[in-house]
Amino acid sequence: MASVRDIRFNLNRETLVDRIVGNLEDRILTGELLPGTRLSEVGVAREFRVSRAPAREALQRLEEMNLVRRTHLTREVAKFSHDEFRDIYELKNVVEAFGAMKGALNATKRDVKRIQSVLEGMRDSLNTGNLKKLQHLNFQFHDLLVNCSGNQKLFETYRLLARQVRWAASFSLDVPGRPQESFREHQEIFEAFQQRRAEEVRALLETHSNNNMQRVLAQLDDRGRHRKGVDRGQRPKERR
Repeated sequence: MASVRDIRFNLNRETLVDRIVGNLEDRILTGELLPGTRLSEVGVAREFRVSRAPAREALQRLEEMNLVRRTHLTREVAKFSHDEFRDIYELKNVVEAFGAMKGALNATKRDVKRIQSVLEGMRDSLNTGNLKKLQHLNFQFHDLLVNCSGNQKLFETYRLLARQVRWAASFSLDVPGRPQESFREHQEIFEAFQQRRAEEVRALLETHSNNNMQRVLAQLDDRGRHRKGVDRGQRPKERR
Protein backbone atom coordinates (compact mmCIF):
# COMPACT_ATOMS: atom_id res chain seq x y z
CA MET A 1 0.00 0.00 0.00
CA ALA A 2 1.30 3.45 -0.92
CA SER A 3 2.25 5.68 1.98
CA VAL A 4 0.79 9.15 2.53
CA ARG A 5 4.19 10.56 1.59
CA ASP A 6 4.20 8.64 -1.72
CA ILE A 7 0.68 9.80 -2.54
CA ARG A 8 1.58 13.42 -1.75
CA PHE A 9 4.69 13.16 -3.93
CA ASN A 10 2.68 11.76 -6.86
CA LEU A 11 0.04 14.48 -6.51
CA ASN A 12 2.69 17.20 -6.45
CA ARG A 13 4.39 15.68 -9.49
CA GLU A 14 1.07 15.46 -11.32
CA THR A 15 0.32 19.10 -10.59
CA LEU A 16 3.78 20.13 -11.78
CA VAL A 17 3.48 18.20 -15.06
CA ASP A 18 -0.04 19.61 -15.58
CA ARG A 19 1.32 23.15 -15.22
CA ILE A 20 4.07 22.53 -17.77
CA VAL A 21 1.64 20.92 -20.22
CA GLY A 22 -0.87 23.76 -19.76
CA ASN A 23 1.76 26.43 -20.32
CA LEU A 24 3.21 24.84 -23.47
CA GLU A 25 -0.24 23.98 -24.83
CA ASP A 26 -1.39 27.58 -24.44
CA ARG A 27 1.72 28.89 -26.22
CA ILE A 28 1.25 26.43 -29.07
CA LEU A 29 -2.45 27.26 -29.49
CA THR A 30 -1.79 31.02 -29.53
CA GLY A 31 1.05 30.64 -32.04
CA GLU A 32 3.79 31.77 -29.67
CA LEU A 33 5.50 28.43 -30.31
CA LEU A 34 5.37 28.00 -34.07
CA PRO A 35 5.10 24.72 -35.97
CA GLY A 36 8.56 23.25 -36.27
CA THR A 37 9.84 24.83 -33.04
CA ARG A 38 12.13 22.30 -31.35
CA LEU A 39 11.32 21.27 -27.79
CA SER A 40 13.94 19.27 -25.88
CA GLU A 41 13.68 17.71 -22.45
CA VAL A 42 16.74 19.69 -21.37
CA GLY A 43 15.30 22.97 -22.62
CA VAL A 44 11.90 22.45 -21.00
CA ALA A 45 13.51 21.33 -17.74
CA ARG A 46 15.73 24.42 -17.71
CA GLU A 47 12.88 26.81 -18.52
CA PHE A 48 10.58 25.49 -15.81
CA ARG A 49 13.41 24.74 -13.37
CA VAL A 50 12.50 21.09 -12.97
CA SER A 51 14.29 17.80 -13.47
CA ARG A 52 14.15 16.03 -16.82
CA ALA A 53 11.58 13.47 -15.65
CA PRO A 54 8.55 15.85 -15.43
CA ALA A 55 9.78 17.64 -18.56
CA ARG A 56 9.84 14.32 -20.42
CA GLU A 57 6.37 13.39 -19.17
CA ALA A 58 4.96 16.77 -20.20
CA LEU A 59 6.36 16.40 -23.73
CA GLN A 60 4.97 12.87 -23.94
CA ARG A 61 1.52 14.17 -23.06
CA LEU A 62 1.78 16.85 -25.73
CA GLU A 63 2.69 14.09 -28.18
CA GLU A 64 -0.46 12.21 -27.20
CA MET A 65 -2.43 15.40 -27.90
CA ASN A 66 -0.80 15.58 -31.37
CA LEU A 67 0.61 19.02 -30.57
CA VAL A 68 4.20 17.78 -30.52
CA ARG A 69 5.93 15.22 -32.73
CA ARG A 70 9.10 13.28 -32.17
CA THR A 71 11.91 13.60 -34.71
CA HIS A 72 15.03 11.45 -34.97
CA LEU A 73 16.92 13.91 -32.75
CA THR A 74 14.37 15.68 -30.55
CA ARG A 75 10.73 16.80 -30.51
CA GLU A 76 9.10 19.71 -32.28
CA VAL A 77 5.77 21.51 -32.39
CA ALA A 78 3.65 19.58 -34.88
CA LYS A 79 3.43 20.90 -38.42
CA PHE A 80 1.17 19.60 -41.14
CA SER A 81 0.97 19.67 -44.89
CA HIS A 82 -1.68 21.94 -46.39
CA ASP A 83 -3.95 18.98 -47.17
CA GLU A 84 -3.47 17.38 -43.75
CA PHE A 85 -4.25 20.66 -41.99
CA ARG A 86 -7.38 21.15 -44.12
CA ASP A 87 -8.54 17.58 -43.45
CA ILE A 88 -8.16 18.01 -39.68
CA TYR A 89 -9.95 21.38 -39.78
CA GLU A 90 -12.84 19.99 -41.85
CA LEU A 91 -13.31 17.05 -39.49
CA LYS A 92 -13.17 19.38 -36.49
CA ASN A 93 -15.92 21.50 -38.02
CA VAL A 94 -18.21 18.51 -38.61
CA VAL A 95 -17.75 17.12 -35.09
CA GLU A 96 -18.13 20.58 -33.55
CA ALA A 97 -21.36 21.42 -35.38
CA PHE A 98 -22.91 18.06 -34.49
CA GLY A 99 -21.88 18.44 -30.84
CA ALA A 100 -23.29 21.97 -30.63
CA MET A 101 -26.56 20.76 -32.16
CA LYS A 102 -26.85 18.12 -29.43
CA GLY A 103 -25.75 20.70 -26.90
CA ALA A 104 -28.63 22.98 -27.83
CA LEU A 105 -31.06 20.18 -26.95
CA ASN A 106 -29.34 19.16 -23.71
CA ALA A 107 -28.09 22.45 -22.23
CA THR A 108 -29.32 23.42 -18.78
CA LYS A 109 -30.20 26.96 -17.72
CA ARG A 110 -26.88 27.07 -15.90
CA ASP A 111 -25.05 26.05 -19.10
CA VAL A 112 -26.79 28.77 -21.09
CA LYS A 113 -26.01 31.38 -18.45
CA ARG A 114 -22.33 30.42 -18.49
CA ILE A 115 -22.14 30.66 -22.29
CA GLN A 116 -23.88 34.03 -22.15
CA SER A 117 -21.29 35.23 -19.64
CA VAL A 118 -18.49 34.19 -22.02
CA LEU A 119 -20.23 36.02 -24.86
CA GLU A 120 -20.43 39.17 -22.75
CA GLY A 121 -16.72 38.84 -22.02
CA MET A 122 -16.10 38.61 -25.76
CA ARG A 123 -18.01 41.87 -26.25
CA ASP A 124 -15.93 43.59 -23.58
CA SER A 125 -12.68 42.30 -25.10
CA LEU A 126 -13.77 43.48 -28.53
CA ASN A 127 -14.63 46.96 -27.22
CA THR A 128 -11.25 47.29 -25.48
CA GLY A 129 -9.31 45.84 -28.41
CA ASN A 130 -7.95 42.92 -26.38
CA LEU A 131 -7.81 40.41 -29.22
CA LYS A 132 -5.74 37.88 -27.26
CA LYS A 133 -8.42 37.63 -24.57
CA LEU A 134 -11.09 37.62 -27.27
CA GLN A 135 -9.41 34.62 -28.86
CA HIS A 136 -9.29 32.70 -25.58
CA LEU A 137 -12.96 33.44 -24.89
CA ASN A 138 -13.79 32.43 -28.45
CA PHE A 139 -12.23 29.02 -27.82
CA GLN A 140 -14.15 28.74 -24.55
CA PHE A 141 -17.44 29.63 -26.26
CA HIS A 142 -17.03 26.85 -28.82
CA ASP A 143 -15.88 24.34 -26.19
CA LEU A 144 -18.94 25.01 -24.04
CA LEU A 145 -21.35 24.54 -26.94
CA VAL A 146 -19.96 21.09 -27.64
CA ASN A 147 -19.54 20.13 -24.00
CA CYS A 148 -23.27 20.66 -23.48
CA SER A 149 -23.87 17.66 -25.74
CA GLY A 150 -23.28 15.46 -22.71
CA ASN A 151 -21.24 13.09 -24.88
CA GLN A 152 -17.78 12.91 -23.35
CA LYS A 153 -16.24 10.90 -26.21
CA LEU A 154 -17.56 13.39 -28.75
CA PHE A 155 -16.16 16.28 -26.72
CA GLU A 156 -12.76 14.62 -26.36
CA THR A 157 -12.62 13.96 -30.11
CA TYR A 158 -13.55 17.56 -30.85
CA ARG A 159 -10.92 18.91 -28.44
CA LEU A 160 -8.23 16.68 -29.91
CA LEU A 161 -8.97 18.04 -33.39
CA ALA A 162 -9.43 21.65 -32.29
CA ARG A 163 -6.07 21.75 -30.52
CA GLN A 164 -4.31 20.90 -33.77
CA VAL A 165 -5.67 23.88 -35.70
CA ARG A 166 -6.18 26.58 -33.09
CA TRP A 167 -2.64 27.95 -33.38
CA ALA A 168 -3.77 29.48 -36.70
CA ALA A 169 -7.03 30.95 -35.37
CA SER A 170 -5.54 34.42 -35.00
CA PHE A 171 -5.13 34.62 -38.79
CA SER A 172 -8.87 35.05 -39.20
CA LEU A 173 -8.98 37.81 -36.56
CA ASP A 174 -6.20 39.64 -38.43
CA VAL A 175 -8.61 40.39 -41.29
CA PRO A 176 -9.87 44.01 -40.95
CA GLY A 177 -13.40 44.09 -39.53
CA ARG A 178 -13.40 40.33 -38.92
CA PRO A 179 -13.47 40.49 -35.08
CA GLN A 180 -16.68 42.53 -35.18
CA GLU A 181 -18.24 40.29 -37.82
CA SER A 182 -17.22 37.18 -35.90
CA PHE A 183 -18.84 38.49 -32.72
CA ARG A 184 -22.12 39.07 -34.54
CA GLU A 185 -21.98 35.49 -35.80
CA HIS A 186 -21.43 34.24 -32.26
CA GLN A 187 -24.45 36.23 -31.13
CA GLU A 188 -26.60 34.57 -33.81
CA ILE A 189 -25.32 31.12 -32.85
CA PHE A 190 -26.01 31.77 -29.17
CA GLU A 191 -29.52 33.06 -29.85
CA ALA A 192 -30.38 29.89 -31.76
CA PHE A 193 -28.68 27.76 -29.08
CA GLN A 194 -30.57 29.48 -26.27
CA GLN A 195 -33.88 28.87 -28.03
CA ARG A 196 -32.97 25.21 -28.71
CA ARG A 197 -33.15 25.62 -32.48
CA ALA A 198 -30.71 22.75 -32.84
CA GLU A 199 -30.61 22.39 -36.63
CA GLU A 200 -30.11 26.13 -37.00
CA VAL A 201 -27.23 26.00 -34.51
CA ARG A 202 -25.61 23.30 -36.58
CA ALA A 203 -26.04 25.21 -39.86
CA LEU A 204 -24.82 28.53 -38.43
CA LEU A 205 -21.78 26.95 -36.79
CA GLU A 206 -20.85 24.99 -39.91
CA THR A 207 -20.98 28.17 -41.99
CA HIS A 208 -19.02 30.14 -39.39
CA SER A 209 -16.31 27.51 -38.97
CA ASN A 210 -15.97 26.61 -42.65
CA ASN A 211 -15.60 30.27 -43.62
CA ASN A 212 -12.95 30.67 -40.93
CA MET A 213 -11.14 27.64 -42.30
CA GLN A 214 -11.08 29.11 -45.80
CA ARG A 215 -9.68 32.41 -44.51
CA VAL A 216 -6.99 30.63 -42.51
CA LEU A 217 -5.99 28.40 -45.43
CA ALA A 218 -5.79 31.39 -47.76
CA GLN A 219 -3.51 33.25 -45.35
CA LEU A 220 -1.36 30.19 -44.80
CA ASP A 221 -0.93 29.93 -48.57
CA ASP A 222 0.10 33.59 -48.73
CA ARG A 223 2.52 33.39 -45.81
CA GLY A 224 4.05 30.04 -46.61
CA ARG A 225 3.93 29.90 -50.40
CA HIS A 226 7.63 29.20 -50.65
CA ARG A 227 7.91 27.00 -47.58
CA LYS A 228 7.22 23.30 -47.21
CA GLY A 229 4.30 22.33 -44.93
CA VAL A 230 2.00 24.56 -42.94
CA ASP A 231 3.65 27.24 -40.84
CA ARG A 232 3.34 30.95 -40.18
CA GLY A 233 5.96 32.09 -42.66
CA GLN A 234 8.56 32.63 -39.93
CA ARG A 235 11.70 30.78 -39.02
CA PRO A 236 10.92 28.56 -36.01
CA LYS A 237 13.09 29.05 -32.95
CA GLU A 238 14.81 26.25 -31.16
CA ARG A 239 14.20 26.02 -27.44
CA ARG A 240 17.19 24.20 -26.03
